[in-house]
Parts: sequence; C-alpha cells; structure tokens
Amino acid sequence: MHMAVKDGVLRLLMESKGRHVSGQRISEELGCSRMAVSKSVQSLLADGYDIKASRKLGYLLSESDVLSGQTLQMAFGSFPAYFFPETVSTFAESRKLIASGQGSPFCTVAATQTGGRGRLGRSFFSPPGGLYMCVTIPGKDIPRPDMLTIAAAVAISESIEELTGRKTAIKWVNDIYIDGRKVVGILTEGIVNMELGGLDEAIVGIGVNLSGTADMIPADLRDRMGFIYQDGHPAVTRAVLAADITSRLLDIQGKDFIGRYRERCFVIGRDVDVLRAGTERRAHAYGLDDDGHLLVRYDDGSEEALSSGEVSLRI
Repeated sequence: MHMAVKDGVLRLLMESKGRHVSGQRISEELGCSRMAVSKSVQSLLADGYDIKASRKLGYLLSESDVLSGQTLQMAFGSFPAYFFPETVSTFAESRKLIASGQGSPFCTVAATQTGGRGRLGRSFFSPPGGLYMCVTIPGKDIPRPDMLTIAAAVAISESIEELTGRKTAIKWVNDIYIDGRKVVGILTEGIVNMELGGLDEAIVGIGVNLSGTADMIPADLRDRMGFIYQDGHPAVTRAVLAADITSRLLDIQGKDFIGRYRERCFVIGRDVDVLRAGTERRAHAYGLDDDGHLLVRYDDGSEEALSSGEVSLRI
C-alpha cells in the first residue's frame, strides 16, 4: 500500500470534522482506486483510528487521540518531528538524531517510554495516554540558557491553558500542576562545544499526563500526581498539543516571561522544605528574582536565592 494514499485518506477524514466522506470522493481527490482507499482505511483501523464505514454515507473518523507519524506530520507541517511508538526515552532519540546530522530545531515524540528520567537522576513515570517529547533548540537561539526551564514551564502552561481551558500552576522550578496534582515534568540538558566553550544545542524534555485514571498511578505517587483529563475525554490530541508546545517554546526565547512565571508559581508565599545533599531546612519562599532564583528566608532569619536543589512544599 502506498503511504501517500494512506496519509491522504487520513487527512481528508480529519478535515471532514465529524462528517462522512464517501469512498468515491476520496478516490477522486487522491487519484487512486476505491480498493486503495479501502486498504488504507483497514490499515488506519489497525493503527488504532476509530473509523466507521457506511455503504450509503462513506467513512467517518470519530474523535480519537491517535499518536502516529501521520498525525504529527499534519500537526507540525514542514517542521521536523519524529515519532516513536515506544522508546527508552525521547532524550536518547534526540541525541541519536543530532549525532546523525539532523539540524535543530526539531522535535521527537513517543507514545510510551520505558526509561524516562526526571531531575536528579530519578526515574520518570510515563503512563499510557501521555505525551513524551523533546524539543531540540540551537544554542544560538537561546539568549538565557540558565532560564530555559523557566521559559519552557511558561510556554507549556500557556499551551495547556489555551488548548484545554484548564488552569495551571507551577512548582518551582520545573513541575506543572492542575488541581493540586503534578501533570507535567520538564528536564533540560545542554550540549556544549568543548572547543569553543559555547552551547551548541539544548534539549528540553517534556512529559505530559494528558488523560488517564487514578488506578494507573502507582500508590506511592497517587497523592501528588494526576492527569489533565482524569477519567475524561481530552479536548485536544497529543499531536496538536506537541506542535503547539514546540511552537510556543521556540517563540518565547528572548522574550520577557519571568512575570508570567511568577503569576503561576504557587510556591511563592508558602512554607517549604529545602532539600539539598541529604539535608533539609525549613524556610519561607517570599519571592522570585529576575533570574528565576527562588528567594527563601530560613527559620534562623538568614536568606538565600536558590538556583538549584529540590524544594518540596510543607502542607
């Protein structure tokens, strides 16, 4: 089966937006036989698309969130986006593509990850129904590499709010919450040019828990992790969300975003525990400076601007 026909069938069904499309119309628009259309539909069904067939009306694509190379291409257009049904991590795939000569910017997207990583070497829980992606950005396009994670948090929060209508909150520095539960994790890595001493490229890893049920979450994470759509049908597909996040992340570089971050950072004004190198100190987070440092005041009256380390809320 010719992949161009399959892609064309999917495009026409998606563009119909809930209306039937006759096999005759598809074959005429694509310049192929009715048999080729039928085979393409069967292949799309095997990929997981929910397509209803009627002898009188034709084909109808039900609203479904199928993540595939075809849906990514339609969402991203000419922007290079690579799809992996399953991978150890999108970070690993991004580094392979860089090594093979793929120029940045580009995006890698996976339906499932078997070895996702979080901050400080932790494993990253990657449940089904999530969006796991990396955006690789040229170093020359990042004026403030030290603020990249904060920029990403703003871009992702605004994307989710725009496409889903859900209100987000950010836990400094790299977690996004909805209704008191973590739904997004962010991890950034830089690739440094050892000879020139500059940043060649940066990879922003993003994990989004889009839809799922509470029983999918391990018991030890259930009290602090959730889904954007828990027990509900997503109003946006993962492919569209990935393309929108990527566009916003590239566009926000060089912009003034610290105020937008402050508005969403729910740590400010809260009592926290500052965890660092096995030690724990109580503090009050009273602000965020223009460099993205969390300003805290410890119980003994001393103050510090945190640029790294883990902060956990004391509820």
